Amino acid sequence: MGDNKETFMASEKSWSALGVFEKEAKASIFGIVLAVITTAETFRSGETPYKLWMSAIILASGLFIAKKAYDARSYVGILTGLFTLIWIIPFFDKTFFYSMDATFLTIHSIYSIAVAVGAYSYLKN
Repeated sequence: MGDNKETFMASEKSWSALGVFEKEAKASIFGIVLAVITTAETFRSGETPYKLWMSAIILASGLFIAKKAYDARSYVGILTGLFTLIWIIPFFDKTFFYSMDATFLTIHSIYSIAVAVGAYSYLKN
C-alpha cells in the first residue's frame, strides 16, 4: 500500500514558471524556428493588411504550445498559448495589424521572446 502512494507522488508534477523538462535535452527546433519567423514578421515594412496565413500559423502553434506546456506544467507556456488568441482579431478587423505601430511591435516581440523561452524549457519534452 505504501508503494502505491510513493509511485503516485513521484508521477505527480507540480506547476512552475517553466515547467518540468529534461534540462540536458536539446532546444526545440519548432520553438526556435517559430520565434525566428515571428521576429522576422515583426520587422516587416510597409502598411499592408496582415497576412491571415500568419495569423493561422500563430493560432495553430498556440494550441501546440498550450498542449506541451500543460504536459510540462508550465505557467509561462499556458500564458503563451493564451496570448496567441490575439491573432484571432485580424480575421475580423483587417486593420488591426495594418501598420507597424507600438501595438504591432509589442505584441510580436512578446510572443517571439515567449516562444524562444519555451524552446529552451517546456517545449523540449
